[in-house]
Amino acid sequence: MATVVASVALVLAVLLDAIATVLLVRSTVPTMLQKTLQLVFIWTIPFVGSIIVIAILRETVSTSNGRLVSNSADEWLPGMGPESEPHQSHHGEHGGGGDLGHGSDAGFGGH
Repeated sequence: MATVVASVALVLAVLLDAIATVLLVRSTVPTMLQKTLQLVFIWTIPFVGSIIVIAILRETVSTSNGRLVSNSADEWLPGMGPESEPHQSHHGEHGGGGDLGHGSDAGFGGH
């Protein structure tokens, strides 16, 4: 029974490391040194190394894809650019007080 569990764990570790390696090789990591160090990390620390590298690569891809319109130079999606909401807070323009938002209480009640 212990042999079966060890074999399954070994297969899962190799599979996860292989997936992380393929994702890393296909990624746009800036330098070859970074790729090399991450590959060493993947294969020397089973499970943990590959999971961390996959998470970093996914975050890098989602951050770069989510903010800019694809195939454009510095063109931001609506509501995500540096010019989004230049004159109002995230609660809208309600000034100091009133029934809208928190008013001037900084979110601590006081209405």
